[in-house]
Amino acid sequence: MSSTQWTPGTKRAILITCLILIGLAIWQFSIVLAPLVVAVIIAFLLNPVLNWLTERTSLKRGLAAPIVYIIFLIVLALIPTLGGPLIIQQVGQLDIDVQQVADQVNEAMDYQVVLGGVTVNMTSLVEPITGSLDQIFSPLATWAANLAVEIAGGFIWAIFIMVVGFYFLLDANRFTEWVDSWIPLAYQEEFNQLRHQIDQVWRAYFVGQVTLAIIVGTIIGVSTAALGIRSAILLGIVAALLELIPNWGFGLSGTVGVIFAFFQGSSYLPLPAWAFALLIAGFYFIMWQVDTNYLIPRIIGQRLKLPPAVVIVGIIAGAAVGGALGLLLAAPIIATIRVLSSYLYRRLLDLEPYVLDRPLPPPEPIERPKVSSSQPLPVSKQPEAKP
Repeated sequence: MSSTQWTPGTKRAILITCLILIGLAIWQFSIVLAPLVVAVIIAFLLNPVLNWLTERTSLKRGLAAPIVYIIFLIVLALIPTLGGPLIIQQVGQLDIDVQQVADQVNEAMDYQVVLGGVTVNMTSLVEPITGSLDQIFSPLATWAANLAVEIAGGFIWAIFIMVVGFYFLLDANRFTEWVDSWIPLAYQEEFNQLRHQIDQVWRAYFVGQVTLAIIVGTIIGVSTAALGIRSAILLGIVAALLELIPNWGFGLSGTVGVIFAFFQGSSYLPLPAWAFALLIAGFYFIMWQVDTNYLIPRIIGQRLKLPPAVVIVGIIAGAAVGGALGLLLAAPIIATIRVLSSYLYRRLLDLEPYVLDRPLPPPEPIERPKVSSSQPLPVSKQPEAKP
């Protein structure tokens, strides 16, 4: 005996209910959303390597996945291990004379300014600021304790990301097959095309980010070396790593560059420390504008086939909605929405093909017959009158 089919109204009600429950679950467990996204990204980036290894060798996926993941963890551990001595050597070139800095501060405190016959002591101006700073930094112990708790919590979240990322990597193909089993056979081809396009979007984005980091790190390193900073290699590495955080990352790398410029100075430019630091600050500001308005829209935007203005607005909106993670993933999310919107638009209007593998060519111009200026225009014939 066949069961009664659901009416369209019942189907719509159940669909809306399921969407509401999913939204409530995401809101309730939003604290684990960011770590889960990071774990998915790790599995997404390592899955092609794992597939290549299983195809080229006789290793099963259950054995190849731990090998790939252990190599990934070793590479992560080698980065600070190998880069640590270089960072220490570059930082050691700062040549900060603590006693000289203290003497300069004391000299500035004893400096007197005469304005309209009134002598103003710098100490009297600084005392209110000092009192305000005491009030600000009085709960420093509490802040330090909270920082220690956050560091411990970050360590726990890092372990969570690594463990979940491994299982995502191990079961990536199984999860893909499970999703495919839910798609009706009539829509399998379209779904595979959509998945392929979205996969290309995210891979192009991560390749573009790595390309952008290499370009920016090289420009910063070479330019600061040309300006006479002895720790230019470190500044290039810092700029490349922080480039993964659009806008905010460049501000942080610029702050590091200005600090190095002030305390290290130039090896050949005859400028005082403050003037050289101001020069480096101007250089970083110009590079920030070039990075935001030229490099990011063209390197990331062209790979994702997005206009530069859309990328810039998406970065701002992503930072406002999702913080650092939303700022980092704004561009590929917009590109994914573009792919899905194009599919829905063509489906609603019955425009084939529903999934565009490539942009449609522009329509051919309509050729109109040319009329010579010497040739008289044809006159419409009037019907002859019948006798």
